[in-house]
Amino acid sequence: MKKFIILFMGLFIVTGCVNINDTDYDELIDIVLEGEDKKTNTYLEGYKLYLPLHMTLIGDLNSNNILYSGGDKYYLYVDLISYYNETENTYNIDHSSYIYSHQIDYNDKTGYVVVTNSKGGYLVEVMYNYAKIEVITSDVKKAIVDSLMVLKNINYNYEIIDSMIGTNALVYDAETFTLLGPNNSTDNFLTYEEEYGVYDEDDYESDDVIEIESIE
Repeated sequence: MKKFIILFMGLFIVTGCVNINDTDYDELIDIVLEGEDKKTNTYLEGYKLYLPLHMTLIGDLNSNNILYSGGDKYYLYVDLISYYNETENTYNIDHSSYIYSHQIDYNDKTGYVVVTNSKGGYLVEVMYNYAKIEVITSDVKKAIVDSLMVLKNINYNYEIIDSMIGTNALVYDAETFTLLGPNNSTDNFLTYEEEYGVYDEDDYESDDVIEIESIE
């Protein structure tokens, strides 16, 4: 019965029928993780993503991607090497360093959610399923829900990843994968911002914009 209630609430959160502002962070994380898996709808090299209707892919460079939703850019880093080597990274979170912190251990996968003060809002970092999302936002709960929905539904293709990496794993840029650990500052986020530039919503073709699902 309890599981049914959790799944039912999860469905409402994803479709925008529940006010997530009335739900605390810990419960939101549990609801999303225990909710049903979503069918992937975005195909990239070596893996597939599920993107909610109100989120779109606006940048794709190797295993680094930029997602956009409601004025916020979500920076997605995918650790194909850890997936390929079946290395489940663990992190010791200094809970006193963050506004909010939560360590994830679900379905034999580990990760974390941490929230830090940042210029222009809050820096939300979510790590799970061999990938990480960073976003600076004013809507922390929506960012946590969207990030976990994307991360938990990443579907990896071992054969393609094997053809990409194989015995050449060491030639991959190690800097990308150091970003998967929690930060005590926004240095990594801002470095990525400087490298890939600032996204201007006016530059995005209006015909390609997906109508945003309401999440109260």
